[in-house]
Order: sequence, then structure tokens, then C-alpha cells
Amino acid sequence: LEEILPFVDGVLVMTVNPGFTGQKFIPRASLKIERLHRLRDEQGYSYEIAVDGGVSLLNAGELVERGADILIMGAAVFRTASPSKVIAKIREMKR
Repeated sequence: LEEILPFVDGVLVMTVNPGFTGQKFIPRASLKIERLHRLRDEQGYSYEIAVDGGVSLLNAGELVERGADILIMGAAVFRTASPSKVIAKIREMKR
């Protein structure tokens, strides 16, 4: 992985086993986000870190703190009674 980081614009970290929507977040995946963030800072890279899979209001704050730039939140937004409220809360976290 490290040998390609100077050449990429973005890295997608899958935080579930790919295949089905609504799966549980794999907690140890947040360590990958932290590592990518650290490498980006140490080496001066400019890629964005995106996170997909099991992202919700419960873990979004931690993911942003660990270095995520983009949160992909399909089920967390669209399987709720008020998607606009979820989006507003996420936007507030990023500020």
C-alpha cells in the first residue's frame, strides 16, 4: 500500500465485509484510517480518506477524529425517518 500512496488522489477504507448493505462496522478498521492519516501527514501526501460500510451517527465522530475526510453513509441516512436531520448532524460534526 505505501508504495502507491504518493500517486493516488483517494483511498477508500471498507469498514465492513463487502457485499451487503446494513452490515455492522468492523471496529479495527478505524486503525487503518488512523494509519493512512498519519502517513499522509508524515509524507506530505494529498490523498483523501473515504470510509464506507457501517458508518453511522454513533461512529462518525470517531472516524473524522481518526482522519476520515469522506463518510459514505447509505443506510444511516436513507433508512431513517428523517434523512435531513441525519445529514445536518453529520455536517455539524465536520465543522
